[in-house]
Amino acid sequence: MSEKPARSFDQALAEDLGIEIDIGLVELKLGFALDHQRIKRGEQHLMGYVLLDCEHHPNAAIVFATPEEARRSLDGHPLIENLREEDCIDARVPDQLTLSDLASREVILP
Repeated sequence: MSEKPARSFDQALAEDLGIEIDIGLVELKLGFALDHQRIKRGEQHLMGYVLLDCEHHPNAAIVFATPEEARRSLDGHPLIENLREEDCIDARVPDQLTLSDLASREVILP
């Protein structure tokens, strides 16, 4: 009798649910939902945000798992580079974030 290879958590969850699932994206969405609640309460955010101010398109907030990851993304992340080339006036990673910083921005989870 041969043993089945061990399933990863992602594989087990996808099989149990009967669907393909991107665990990384689910974790990012849940993390953002929790972080949004922190921001609403006036607490320090835990995730990283790249705020893009655009000239001809809606301003955007790109959400990363950590502030360090957001800072690193300013130096070569393909999505950030493409958006900056399009019509970005400014791109920054804020140390402190408020609800008004996100209010009129398109939130993007890469």
